[in-house]
Amino acid sequence: MLFNITSYLVCSIMLKQDDKERDQVRKFIGAFEVERRHYFQIETKRLSKPVTIAQFTSLMSKFIGEAEAERAIAGYLGTRSLDDSGNVSEFELPNLKRFAERTLAGSVGAPAAGAIVDSFLSDMGSRMESVYDIFSTVRTSLDQSREALFVRLKASEIINRTLDLQIIMDDLLNLLLKEFRLDIALIQLRDKNGSLKVRSYQGSNRRPINKDHWFTESAPYCDMALLDRKVHFVNDIKMAGTAVSLQKTIAEGIVSCAHIPILREGESTLGIISIFSKSITGLFTVEFISLLSSLAGQLAQAVTIVNEINEKEQERSEKESALLQNARVKRDMEIAQQIQISLLPDRPPELFGTEMAGFCMSAAHVGGDYYDFFVRDNQTVDLVIADVSGHSVGAALIMAEVRTLLRAQFSSAQSAGAILRILNSQLYEDLTRAELFITMFYAKYNSATGHLSYSNAGHNRPFLKRNNDISCIELDAEGLIIGVKPSVLFEEQSVTLMKGDLLLFYTDGLSEATGPGGEMFGNDRICKHLENIGHLSAKEIVASFYTALYNFSGTRTLQDDVSLVVLKIL
Repeated sequence: MLFNITSYLVCSIMLKQDDKERDQVRKFIGAFEVERRHYFQIETKRLSKPVTIAQFTSLMSKFIGEAEAERAIAGYLGTRSLDDSGNVSEFELPNLKRFAERTLAGSVGAPAAGAIVDSFLSDMGSRMESVYDIFSTVRTSLDQSREALFVRLKASEIINRTLDLQIIMDDLLNLLLKEFRLDIALIQLRDKNGSLKVRSYQGSNRRPINKDHWFTESAPYCDMALLDRKVHFVNDIKMAGTAVSLQKTIAEGIVSCAHIPILREGESTLGIISIFSKSITGLFTVEFISLLSSLAGQLAQAVTIVNEINEKEQERSEKESALLQNARVKRDMEIAQQIQISLLPDRPPELFGTEMAGFCMSAAHVGGDYYDFFVRDNQTVDLVIADVSGHSVGAALIMAEVRTLLRAQFSSAQSAGAILRILNSQLYEDLTRAELFITMFYAKYNSATGHLSYSNAGHNRPFLKRNNDISCIELDAEGLIIGVKPSVLFEEQSVTLMKGDLLLFYTDGLSEATGPGGEMFGNDRICKHLENIGHLSAKEIVASFYTALYNFSGTRTLQDDVSLVVLKIL
């Protein structure tokens, strides 16, 4: 006996263990060891579409020169192994990307370098994406069973082969049912409101889950798992006590269950995996719970990545939709602008002894300014300028209505005051509903007599610049803006125009335009400008005002619609 024991000890010391002996040690001695490790999922990055070394070199050469780029790449590659095509492996590419960023940072700065490389990858159709590293997510010790290792590997394969979350969840539950002889398994995920919704339901005797379904009795366990981020299980439901009623579950034949939170380390719980057995009590050992927690962590990784992809896709789709909608709106507004321009006179009328010109420049695609000429006969012309409040499509529609009504009235109504009175009564209800109003100046001119009669509905007073007279005369007549009261009388005034006189009608977009310092263009500047341009033609006078306005404001972007009408007596 002593000889045998001594021989065994000597052989054990002198000879090494073979694989069979080490396996026996793990089975019979390792079973008594307590596992102390925590297993974490490690997220690995790779480029979704491989980019070659030559392409990186070409990018870098644009910023640091071809020779320097080739020297830098050669130094980076060093002893790194290359594949048959002369490139590094796909998992080495992220390191090459970071090297390119650091190299470019010396020339353009770190933020710019990162943006340059990301833009380059985007143009190449590649991006950094998360992948599952089977050998990091399956951190199994030698003491774990071969079955657990097999399940972990199979779970990693399921998660890696698709980005369809429904397929991943269904296949993962079926794997658990098959390998551990479970009967029912469910996955619940939180929706946007944080409520749990069943997303996958696998196993025997499935039926729609409603308020009377036996699974609803597990809600307290699921809520606890969400809150404390721990696995909650019952190894013998009949011995569970009365704290949570499980009568329907018992009636269904369930004898044990577990509810595992779906989460990544340090992050909020995404959902719950619930599994049920009808045949095995005492199923949920420490080792089994550890395995289930690991699988739930892998699922959390998949859920997070799929959600991020879906969110990015939704964001991209929304941006594309917004761009498309903006393009449609812009096109519609351009069409509306073309229509509005077509409603304005394409050219001024020709009347003996006069020269006329007009132009409207909108601050937006469409606006509320309006001007027009109505020829009554070969000696008489009506001139009108108006401003509908606002710069919206609504203002443009009201402007179109004003034009229609004026063209219907000017031939029948004889005086300017009468035309404004009729127009106010016709537009009052429409303007009240639209919460808009109109200012308007209406004038009638007879070239044979030089007589100009006019009425004003709260509009800017036109400037009359007499020949050889330094000052300007403002033409005014009493009258409310159109749309304030249903019935309004408009005063009518008159003046005689003579050879060399210059009359300017304008909207407030001219006088109220501001310069960089906040100063307004103002009436004094308008009158002063009239003094210097009396020798120009009517069309040139209009153009000169727009040039003066652009020079004053320092920009060609108007703050308000600007319309001008010039009547020059020859």
